[in-house]
Amino acid sequence: MSEKNFWNLIRNNLNLKMYRVENRVAVGMPDVHYVSKNSSGWIELKYIPEMAKKGKVKTGVRKAQAMWHDSYCKHGGTSWLLFRIERKGIVLVDGSICKTMSKGKTVCNLVEICSWSKMGNMNDDDWDELRSVIDGTETEDDYASIGIGK
Repeated sequence: MSEKNFWNLIRNNLNLKMYRVENRVAVGMPDVHYVSKNSSGWIELKYIPEMAKKGKVKTGVRKAQAMWHDSYCKHGGTSWLLFRIERKGIVLVDGSICKTMSKGKTVCNLVEICSWSKMGNMNDDDWDELRSVIDGTETEDDYASIGIGK
C-alpha cells in the first residue's frame, strides 16, 4: 500500500466530503480538506510501511508539516494526522500535537496520544466511528440531511 492507495481507501470509506489537495506553494499543507455539516478541516495522510519493533516509529512527518499544523490549530482550525500502519491498522492524531510527531514516537507513545485507533480490518462501524471523531458528529442522521451517505 502507498499513500495514494491509503487516499483511495479513505475516500471510498470515510463518508465525508473530501478534496485531495496537491499544493506546491504552501509548504507543509496537508493532503486532504474535508467538510461536513458540523465542521471542516485538514487531514495529513501518512503511510508507515513497517512498524518498528523497538525504538521510535518513523512517522514521516516533516518539520514544515508540524509547523503548518501548529499554526493552523493555534488560529482555531482543526487538523488531523491519519496514519495507516502497514496493513494492520489506522491511527488518528490531533494536528495540535503534530510537533511531537515529527520527532518520532514509540509504539506505546503513539497509542497513548492518538484520538482514535483500530488495529485489524475496518468494518462499516469502525469507519463511522472514525468519521464521527474527525467531524464531531454522533449519528448518521447528520449526514442524511446534507446528502452524504453510503
